[in-house]
Amino acid sequence: MSLSRSLPACARARSCLAFASLASLLASQGAFAAPSTTLESARPKPLNSLETARPLPPGPPRWAEDYRFLDDPAKRTDAFDGLRYQRLGDSAWLQTGGEARYRFDSIRNPVFGRRGVDTDHYIQQRLQLHADLHLFDDAVRAFVQLENTRAWNKALYGPYDQSRTELHQAFIDLNTPLAGGKLMTRIGRQELGYGNQAFVTYRDARNIRLNFDGLRLAWSRPDGYRLDAFGLRPVVTGEDSFDDGSNNAVKFYGLYGTLPLAGPLKLDVYGFGLETDQRTLDGLTGAEKRYTAGLRLFGNAGPWDWSWDLAGQGGHLAGAQIRAWGLSSETGYRLGGAWKPRLALRVDAASGDHGLGDDRVGTFDPLYPKNGFYGDSGLTTLANLYLVGPLLTLAPRPTLQLESGLFGVWRQSTEDGVYLPGMTTVPGTAASSARKAGTLWRNNLRWMPTANLTLDLEYSYFQAGAAVRQADGDDTSFLMAATTFRF
Repeated sequence: MSLSRSLPACARARSCLAFASLASLLASQGAFAAPSTTLESARPKPLNSLETARPLPPGPPRWAEDYRFLDDPAKRTDAFDGLRYQRLGDSAWLQTGGEARYRFDSIRNPVFGRRGVDTDHYIQQRLQLHADLHLFDDAVRAFVQLENTRAWNKALYGPYDQSRTELHQAFIDLNTPLAGGKLMTRIGRQELGYGNQAFVTYRDARNIRLNFDGLRLAWSRPDGYRLDAFGLRPVVTGEDSFDDGSNNAVKFYGLYGTLPLAGPLKLDVYGFGLETDQRTLDGLTGAEKRYTAGLRLFGNAGPWDWSWDLAGQGGHLAGAQIRAWGLSSETGYRLGGAWKPRLALRVDAASGDHGLGDDRVGTFDPLYPKNGFYGDSGLTTLANLYLVGPLLTLAPRPTLQLESGLFGVWRQSTEDGVYLPGMTTVPGTAASSARKAGTLWRNNLRWMPTANLTLDLEYSYFQAGAAVRQADGDDTSFLMAATTFRF
């Protein structure tokens, strides 16, 4: 689990040339994207919200928490405040916290019944403990998080189901003033999430959250300008304790900037590079260099809110040129009333391939996406996709939220397959002639009986369309119940 193999940003000259190409492409393109209000929170809440509700709900990273307001004894109103924050001196403090999540899943016909399993019932455990030390008025920071993940009775294991006890995060921050703002230099093992997390997320729904080894720089100014640069390798999970390590076959680097605009509009601009030594896609196998450039337009005005991401991809795979595009969007309107109803329309689209094995790769790769937009059933992702449908969110109480969505799902190209998270296809669907993948109905309920305890319930039903049925697939239902304790 050595961190010495972490990738510095722009480690080689050709990576820097890729950044230059991305910068010029970003200057010439336009697009959109924004945050969802699904039960898995897309972004950390403003830090001052911790004064009234702490800790952060399940989802956002724990390193986003700031408890310095607990220097005031009158604000220590929670039983765990003495554990979560300790003042060590005039310029030093320590924050600690933990999480215990137990989750039960029941799936009928996993992967549309194409994996030889009729039902899969299993329990998963995730335990986390972290310590967050700040020195010299936050000029130096050290964050360490341990994680234990287990799964019992699972018929179809995946790489993110269990990894015993691991060092999930371990990084050092150096914060220095620069150009009227602050520059943060973070090196080590860390989580990463940007914008609405359409393409980069820490992925809370899976038992093992996504983490990386490497370097990240983040410059920000009080007026809203922000620029991040990073060079990372994803962490590969092992089966035993303390055997996770950097994936030396994959490099992930990029830039992400936020530009404040006038009025309710906000704009993010980004460019990512993903280099993989060996992958198979669209009938080709070989080394891939995939570059993503995009824009995110988001904001709110009165009862309206919106979040739109539009991205284009280029590069090459085994000598074939990559030309792909993707859109992730949600537009909502909040009605008046005691239950605070919000109606929203989700419209997602992503290109597919139009000739397997030829000299062009047309399938969009969403990189490291938050597929929670479509629920936790793991049956679709932003690749070769058209997805449209309404969402209704109700909050009868501040501690209770319900959300229901109904989506039609189609293939963008009938010459490409139906894609699952992880960029694998439903077996047999690439040979199907139909466009309709199916209809997805998902329902979520989140109840927080106390500030530290969260109960989640989800039921999803994916009615298989002709594209799946022609591949001998069937309808899939998914039930999940989870309880999370945090301090």
